[in-house]
Amino acid sequence: MNYSKIIYLLLFVSAINLTLMVPGGFIESRDFSHISPVVLGSFNVFLTTLGMLSLFLIYFIYKKQKWAFITAFFCGLSYFVVYTIDLAKIFPQSPTRMPTALFLLESLGTLLSIPLIYYTVKEAKEFSGSNNKVLFSKSMYWIIGIAICIGLGIIIFATKAAMTGK
Repeated sequence: MNYSKIIYLLLFVSAINLTLMVPGGFIESRDFSHISPVVLGSFNVFLTTLGMLSLFLIYFIYKKQKWAFITAFFCGLSYFVVYTIDLAKIFPQSPTRMPTALFLLESLGTLLSIPLIYYTVKEAKEFSGSNNKVLFSKSMYWIIGIAICIGLGIIIFATKAAMTGK
């Protein structure tokens, strides 16, 4: 069976869900000013990369690239770990209580990560696509460049917002 469409949907919803929780946004309002800016910045780089990679993987899964299914598995695992350690109050810790909306979105993210992990493993095992190289058009390089610039903006905004408590 082809699980690609389920994987597209799970990657897309997981990336959007993560985006809603950017520090300084409408949902994530906890204060992380006690955490080193390097640690917080590194964590925000990881989260931003995770969200953007999830969106780019949709294209490569559509093109039936086996490596994309394997990478999507690691994205699912990353979503699970990130949300679980926050819900368990392991990292990042904050003196500010977790907002209810954030708790609900992180719980949803954890639940979404489980079928993402399951279906990517199943699809990778049953893989019957080609591993031909995917050629990019010039516009794809522009899209990647713009995404990197947006990602840097998100990282800077989120880190500054988390360091100041909003």
